[in-house]
Amino acid sequence: MAENIKIGIESKCFDNFALDCYRNCPQYYDWRIAKGVIKPGAKKTAADFGTCIHLSLEHFYKNGMTDKAIQEAMNLFLSSFEKLQDDTDVKHTLGKGLEILGKYFSRYHHEPFNVVDTEVGGAVELGDYLYTFRIDLIAEWQSPKGIYGFDHKTTASLSRMVVKPHNQVSGYVYVLNQHYENVLGFILNTIGVYKTTEEMDKSAPKVLSPKTGKPIYATKEREILVRMPTSRSQVEVDQWKKETFYLIHQIEECQKEGVWPKRTNFCTAYASKCQYLDLCQGQEPEKILDALIASEVYKQEWWQPYKGEEEVIAEEEG
Repeated sequence: MAENIKIGIESKCFDNFALDCYRNCPQYYDWRIAKGVIKPGAKKTAADFGTCIHLSLEHFYKNGMTDKAIQEAMNLFLSSFEKLQDDTDVKHTLGKGLEILGKYFSRYHHEPFNVVDTEVGGAVELGDYLYTFRIDLIAEWQSPKGIYGFDHKTTASLSRMVVKPHNQVSGYVYVLNQHYENVLGFILNTIGVYKTTEEMDKSAPKVLSPKTGKPIYATKEREILVRMPTSRSQVEVDQWKKETFYLIHQIEECQKEGVWPKRTNFCTAYASKCQYLDLCQGQEPEKILDALIASEVYKQEWWQPYKGEEEVIAEEEG
């Protein structure tokens, strides 16, 4: 069963999350993937919010994109996120989620494609390894006819999203090519999550502030629904495979030697503190890890890409 796959060297199974852990910091990979260590109790409202949006979109596409499916999807978000919301988080709220879904279903009620499948998880061969995946939506475009994969992403940083290069997307195109003919590409179905519904309009001339009389940018309604289509040539897919093999061989070498270099610029990436910073600041943290787990400072929970939850490396929406 795909649900029971354990990611890592021993199983020769890898996914994009595990590889991203290593790309960001080999020591992070060792703690999270090789040792299965996480810090309990951390708030994950943003990730829970994204997961519940995912559940609603899955229901919408799985049930024919009808008016009934829309109402059921909205109710599903209510029931699933209500017990997870954090009253101190003013950005990830029930009202914000319903507002976002309302805009989404208004714009995308009638899609130019037929749904092939939703939340598709599995593994494909990658040389001597297995590459595991979970694709949110696979669709057959009507014109031009062909297959697109979708990844629904909630984010507070729409302006920073890039579809090429993008390791996850390249891997998913590789996966789609194993199962379908005429793969047109992949779409990041991005959904912005912000406190306010307006943003500065830097494309328009400045206006005088009614309060200070100084020139300021006018505001406009913030665009929160952006679809980013992309494609990959065979050359680009082959390059992704070469880079992925190289990464895996690096991971094998680190595990063989018991040396996991620390990329210290990641300790405070995204304006947040890495959950393993306290461990890395110790002189011999491996020797006291069991005691830290016993005292519930940390806990052991192996990464499972099919458990139906979102996990992000930093405090960002995914």
